[in-house]
Amino acid sequence: MNLIVLGILLFSFGHMFKRLMPAGREFLDHRFGENLGKGFVALFLVSGVILITFGYYHNEFDIYFYTAPTWLTAVMHLLMLISIAFMQAGKSLFGHTSRLGSKVKHPMLTGLIIWSIAHLLVNGTLMAYILFGGLGLWGHAQIFLLNRGLAEELEPIKGTLAGDLILGGIVVVLYAILVGIHVYLGANMYPFL
Repeated sequence: MNLIVLGILLFSFGHMFKRLMPAGREFLDHRFGENLGKGFVALFLVSGVILITFGYYHNEFDIYFYTAPTWLTAVMHLLMLISIAFMQAGKSLFGHTSRLGSKVKHPMLTGLIIWSIAHLLVNGTLMAYILFGGLGLWGHAQIFLLNRGLAEELEPIKGTLAGDLILGGIVVVLYAILVGIHVYLGANMYPFL
């Protein structure tokens, strides 16, 4: 579990570095160039993801707080569809933007928080609380830092029906891919069937 905690800390630091230590980021960019500065920060992100993954799959000890009822898995799947939609909503999709992206200030981080809640509903272990709870808390902290750093409101994104339809298709495809990966890794994705 220590690897998961260290991974989350490295991942969080990499994302928050620019906002928490702007002088440090400017120094890196000035000293090594913008691309190498970004590469240095990316090392924290990649190292964090590797440690989280390695720690999660090689953990031999866990504490169980609860076992989720089977029906809660259906709720988790619904939340995952919503989460994927939010994570993609802020992006331009084939030249179109969905209207969902115009309704939420930080759609990707909102999607991450929903993802975190969805996973915590069905995983009642200490390791799950550290991993999913830690990333959910990081999402909240990141939103706080972003809002604090914005002096003025951003211009809302104008979405279109075409963007909504494209988003719907992308959500279904990404959801199917994620379910396939989880099944391949041995997760029982549909215990209620």
